[in-house]
Amino acid sequence: MRRFYQANWFGVAFSSFAKVSFFHLAEADFYEQFYATLFRRYGSWDALPQNWRTAKVIQGRWLARQAEELFAALPVYSARGPLRVFSVGSGLGFVEYAFLRELPEAELHISEPSAIGMDWIRACIPPERIHIGAGLSALPQDLRFDMVYLSAVDYFLRHNAFVQLLKDLRPRIARGGRLICLSASLLEDDGPVSACAAACKTALYALLHFSGIRRRQFWGWLRTREEYLEAAREAGYEDIREGRLEDEAKTFWISVR
Repeated sequence: MRRFYQANWFGVAFSSFAKVSFFHLAEADFYEQFYATLFRRYGSWDALPQNWRTAKVIQGRWLARQAEELFAALPVYSARGPLRVFSVGSGLGFVEYAFLRELPEAELHISEPSAIGMDWIRACIPPERIHIGAGLSALPQDLRFDMVYLSAVDYFLRHNAFVQLLKDLRPRIARGGRLICLSASLLEDDGPVSACAAACKTALYALLHFSGIRRRQFWGWLRTREEYLEAAREAGYEDIREGRLEDEAKTFWISVR
């Protein structure tokens, strides 16, 4: 794993609304201020950058196809009502919006630690399917899902916390279902040359940050492919698949059971 940093998101400079930290992850008050600033600047998803929306549409459509295939493969006697899917950490909710455009009949549930960033997605999902709270604390105990997915949410979790989340989600997956993780923080190269270059870049970032020239927020961790697979195995999953999406970033994914 390797630390990474960001100075802005959707063109909103973090230093314009908060005290950024080079050493500590952003906390709830940071995100509250960020989303307040974002919603003042942009009126809807349509105002966000086209390349970002295109990537999220590809992800949403791909997830919809995975869900359909899983549901179709269930034995007839196992089918019970609509396809049920759970998004862990939905953020702004655009992937979920794209997913529902493909599968409007699906029973999609979403979760977030707080309701701060849900202004737009609330129009698409009934309130009883929106679960607010840390971890899985807000999710009813009897809910099971044909598919659970995490889209670009693992970056702020240390290894042990990521493994624990994967473990906690296993009892939530219905028989024959799968858990899918889409990575937005894949570390492509962890060799010595890459590590040295990353250390030099981090040192430069620190110099600029503490000189007040360009302050960056510690944003999370990059993971290698091997670290994703290791986390899945540690969490007790055995049927592990992996691949890349056909989006611009060639997004890495793992699918486990």
